[in-house]
Amino acid sequence: MDWKSVKTAICEGRRFTETADGCSVVSDTLMPSGGVIKVHFVAKTDHLMAHDGGAAFDELARHAVEISSLRGVRRMLAETNFNLNDDGTVWRDRFKINEAPIAVALIADASVRAAAYMMAKGKVRGGAPLDQRLRDELRRRFPDGHPNYEFAGKHRQHRFDFGMQDGDRTILVQSVSPEQSSIASAILKGLDAKAEGSNVVPIFVFDRHDRWSSGSLGMLDLGGRSMEIDAALGGQLLAA
Repeated sequence: MDWKSVKTAICEGRRFTETADGCSVVSDTLMPSGGVIKVHFVAKTDHLMAHDGGAAFDELARHAVEISSLRGVRRMLAETNFNLNDDGTVWRDRFKINEAPIAVALIADASVRAAAYMMAKGKVRGGAPLDQRLRDELRRRFPDGHPNYEFAGKHRQHRFDFGMQDGDRTILVQSVSPEQSSIASAILKGLDAKAEGSNVVPIFVFDRHDRWSSGSLGMLDLGGRSMEIDAALGGQLLAA
């Protein structure tokens, strides 16, 4: 399979990454939470198979939603000739190379529809999403702090999940999920905030139960200090 032909068919300006079994491209569609949807292409003998890389289930994870059965969402997707694997990927087979651009849009749309269906049918597991838990608990622990804290970085205004003063330091707390869009957003926030003053301390809070890799966690240190949520809520925040 000539991946240069696929890239040309999609668009030279689109973010395109070759993978072990094909390639992935960033779609123009976002999840309701702002999560980016990457569409992955896999080369077959004379056609392409495309899937969402599990983006619909990543959206459920951001909201801590669980769904007990996949039969309903599979039925919904099948009505428009899409499939759902047991590993959580939404896919469709038999795209021609010249159909790659429409495949990106179709897969991304199907992923959003699958996520919306499952969000409506599922239940929140173990309480509120990470950012809400973080704001609520820190507000109780640090009553002088502020949830949804606005901070003017060197280049733009940012909103952090929580902010407070600790002596001459400004502590800025932001929840982060394993998705690349969340990681990149947090790093950019942290770098811009630190550029404004030496006493600014961005802290990125993550949940170890999410699907984090050591590499992704290490990236967080580019923009601030990473901390597991149990440690942040257990009193280690000001020791950062």
